[in-house]
Amino acid sequence: MMNPVDTNVAIVGGGIVGISIGLACLDRGLTVALYDPGDARRRASYGNAGAISRGSIFPVASPLIKNGLWQYAINRSPGLFIDYASIHRIWPWMFRFLLSSNTSAWRRAAKMLDPFVASAFAEHERLASLCGASHLLALDGWMKLFRTPESFAASQLERDILGEYDIAVDILGGADIRALEPALKRTFAAGILFPQTGHVRDPGALLEAYETLFVERGGRRLMMNVDAITNQDDGCTIEAATPMRAGKVVLAAGAWSDGIARRLGYRFPMAAERGYHRHFTVGEGPKLTRTIYDVGGAYVAAPMNQGIRILSGIELAPRDAPPRTAQLDHAVREARSTLDLGGPVENEPWVGARPSTPDGLPIIGWAPRHPNLLFAFGHGHIGLSTGPVTGQIVADLLIRRTPAIPVSGFAPDRFL
Repeated sequence: MMNPVDTNVAIVGGGIVGISIGLACLDRGLTVALYDPGDARRRASYGNAGAISRGSIFPVASPLIKNGLWQYAINRSPGLFIDYASIHRIWPWMFRFLLSSNTSAWRRAAKMLDPFVASAFAEHERLASLCGASHLLALDGWMKLFRTPESFAASQLERDILGEYDIAVDILGGADIRALEPALKRTFAAGILFPQTGHVRDPGALLEAYETLFVERGGRRLMMNVDAITNQDDGCTIEAATPMRAGKVVLAAGAWSDGIARRLGYRFPMAAERGYHRHFTVGEGPKLTRTIYDVGGAYVAAPMNQGIRILSGIELAPRDAPPRTAQLDHAVREARSTLDLGGPVENEPWVGARPSTPDGLPIIGWAPRHPNLLFAFGHGHIGLSTGPVTGQIVADLLIRRTPAIPVSGFAPDRFL
């Protein structure tokens, strides 16, 4: 005889992926409980650039990595810092990452990610309209800027692949860039405008609006950590301060998913890609109207409700290591040469960790050895963008419906 369950679905993780899964499950008539530690600032979706990019079909493992490999290896590039004291913890990830840094792997990833990101902005628009948060979204595009003709020429393969998937890009000269963004003081040789890309002006506020919608629609939020997940033939038990029996469990805890998965016997080659940001007041004169990525300066600048958000490069370090702000300090110096920035808004910078897989693809699918457990993590730099899309996919899998978007390339067993 089956034991009764307290909820059809229990979700471990309260970031954009977890809350989106919860909303999609409620839409399908399932009862949902969501376990969330409650620290909004530690979520990767809280601290990113807010871009919902149609062009985000490329993993970080790029064939261009080899051009700067020596600089990356000796920590001479502002775009990447490796904490060698913890190298033993990320070596499985790094080994597979280097194996994936080739043109054929890049093209395979683009083919799988294209349908995944194609509907991202539309899904956000749908959810935001339901919770009165449409004012936080804008379809204003973003710009990738190059300081030299040589660095622009190196983006040819990227532009070719984008064209193969009919992703709109506008090639900009220096005069075009100045006309579009008079706030830029620096002269750039060339740029790429992604006109189909949306922007979230306050990712934290958007997630709060989705959380409110989840509770209003009958979802149950439990603000606590999960100690363990136990799988039985007829469901799972969540061990926490408030334990629960669930028919199915979804592990969607971002950079914290790896530790929980390991306790269940799954050793994924995961890394925490740490990033930093800080907001600055806007100076006099023209205002920045869209997100920019200064390739040569290794920083991103995004206009937010709180001010101009300056974001650093990638730091490969333990998730909870003490902050190391050298990359952000570099980013701020470079950004001040490009934009008229005032003083910092916060006393301390934000630091968070993206859950990164070596091939740049998320892990979405049923756990091979636990039939009532489903994985949904490892979204890297596109978690905020594709959270609502992941929600639709996972909810369909839970009710044994074939998702509208192919997910075979995201299967967990590709690493196992």
